[in-house]
Amino acid sequence: MTKVIAMLKRTGPEFRESSRQVESALGRLGVEFWTSPALRRVADQMSAKPPDLQGRLDLILATPDAELSRDGIIWADGADWQSSTTEGAALARAVAAKVRAQAKSGTFDAQTIAELEKHKNDPLFAAAFAKEIPPDELKRVISRMFRTDLPPAGRPDDKDLDTEKKVAGLFSTILGTASRAGKLPNKYADELLKDLGDPQSAFALGKLLGKGNFDHAFMLDVVKRVYDFDVAHPQARAREPELPLPGQDKVPPAPDVSPMSTVLSALIHHPKVAQDFFTDPKRRPLAYLMRERRWGPESDNLLGAAIYEASTKFRDHGMPREQSSGYKAALIASWASHYWAEEKVQQNLPNTRIWAASIHANYISDVHRAYQAPPTTEIGVDAAYDPDKSLSGVQPYGAVFNKDELKKAMTWAFKDNDAFMTVAAAHAQYSVKVLDETASGLAGEVRAEFATWHKSHPEATKKQIDEERQDILEKKMGGGGGAFEFQGAVNDLSETTYAITDAANIAKIEEAKKNDERYAAFKNMVTKIIDLAPGPQGKFVGLLVDQAKDHIYGKFTSTSEDKAKVAAGDAIEDAKVMFRDATAAAMMRHGLFGDGSVPAPTHPYASKQFPKGSPGDFLVNGEIMSKDEMSADQRRAYREWLYLNDDTKRVFYGANSAITRDS
Repeated sequence: MTKVIAMLKRTGPEFRESSRQVESALGRLGVEFWTSPALRRVADQMSAKPPDLQGRLDLILATPDAELSRDGIIWADGADWQSSTTEGAALARAVAAKVRAQAKSGTFDAQTIAELEKHKNDPLFAAAFAKEIPPDELKRVISRMFRTDLPPAGRPDDKDLDTEKKVAGLFSTILGTASRAGKLPNKYADELLKDLGDPQSAFALGKLLGKGNFDHAFMLDVVKRVYDFDVAHPQARAREPELPLPGQDKVPPAPDVSPMSTVLSALIHHPKVAQDFFTDPKRRPLAYLMRERRWGPESDNLLGAAIYEASTKFRDHGMPREQSSGYKAALIASWASHYWAEEKVQQNLPNTRIWAASIHANYISDVHRAYQAPPTTEIGVDAAYDPDKSLSGVQPYGAVFNKDELKKAMTWAFKDNDAFMTVAAAHAQYSVKVLDETASGLAGEVRAEFATWHKSHPEATKKQIDEERQDILEKKMGGGGGAFEFQGAVNDLSETTYAITDAANIAKIEEAKKNDERYAAFKNMVTKIIDLAPGPQGKFVGLLVDQAKDHIYGKFTSTSEDKAKVAAGDAIEDAKVMFRDATAAAMMRHGLFGDGSVPAPTHPYASKQFPKGSPGDFLVNGEIMSKDEMSADQRRAYREWLYLNDDTKRVFYGANSAITRDS
């Protein structure tokens, strides 16, 4: 667009001059030239376009990369472009005057907030506002708004600061808009980072960076400089505990205003910046932040969230790998898992259990592979062309995990039941996906073989067609090794199941009795796995994990009565049920129990006692229904068909014997 703007600026006057010369020459010849006025109008229009196009270009440049569409197109809302350079400066000057006056009075009126809201995405207004109220003054405004000059006991209650939080968020958004358009004043970051050792200044910095979407290079530079300052000044700047004021039951907790803690929210909102920061080969900040750095209350939770965003937001298999967001994400996940296995880190980051679990859940295929391989001391990225051959397509870069370290990290994390449920749901979803793709592959082979036969037997009757299709199916699932493919998949997946239940201390009956709530959560997963949709073939993404967790545990509660019902269970036996159900669901989804319209002898509708439409019919739209929703007749019919029917065993067997761990 820059070239187009330059061309229009040059071509418009040239058109106008050419039109004048042509008109003059033809006039001397006595020839009337009817199109000359039209050329002049075109020239005028071309000359008028550059300001509008420049505005659009600035707006596009000010739009965060995160708003790219799937096709790489930026949808920049022209309504955000409210002003010209002159108008932006005038508006900013007027709004800045109101901000100064109202900050002194301690209250912001609705009109001022509305004006900030209206112009927050306008780059020209944002640039002018950043100049009108320079960083040092803006930080003082923040301090006055939140009364950070007072001791914690004298500050307003957090619930009474909604307006102040909104205004601070608008300041942050405006600065982000100016930075993305490249319109922040020179040395703005220098002024912004002055007095980092002052808690009030650090607090204000956190507010000014916490909500906006900033230019990548600007934010990365700020974070690195804050980190360097933090490392050079290791003493925590925690205030001494204060006594409550008269009438107060307790002192409101003071925010952690040590330098690095103030930029953690910004890292959460800028995952690509977080990636480049955490993988900085010179600083190697994860070791310091997780092992050495001491955090104030709840600040470690923000660190965990920043690591999670950096390691899961962007997954790909791009090249060159050093520039790939997916490669950086996997590298961060591997190192973070390595550190979380250390007792020192676990003690230092007590509020990050859910983040450790969530990262492992997003990399569940790598967790699975770690339990299939010998122990390794390597840390880093699985850069193979296709890290997970259990799934179709090329998977994102994988993280290398050490199985012994995984157990330490997960045993610690699973003390938080929500963390356990996160990983359990991810494992369930991954298992369903692997089994579904196994079923899909076998179904494709059956269809191809049948198509070949049918082509050579065009005159076959319907009876012959049905019999041959079923014969091919049974040979494929029996002598053709189809059932053993499922058995192999289940055997591999069950290793991860055992590892997860072992880390949760519920793998054995006595352990399950002691951890009955966690065991009840596992039982809930066993029951619900049959309901999980495998999702589209190919990439296993975090969204599937979130959906699986919501489906399995969305309404999960574990009452004392529920606990009593499951306390004597055995996770290994439960796993056998889980994988039988998941395998049966996958096979049914892909027609590997035969044609229900015939019905084939291996299909549930072949039952004389519970045929289609009977009280025992447990299929909905051709798929096995939720076990939670089955009636007594349906549960009985399902159990008899899957476990006691000799015809069913001609295509379905082996899932039970695949899980053989006894200790």
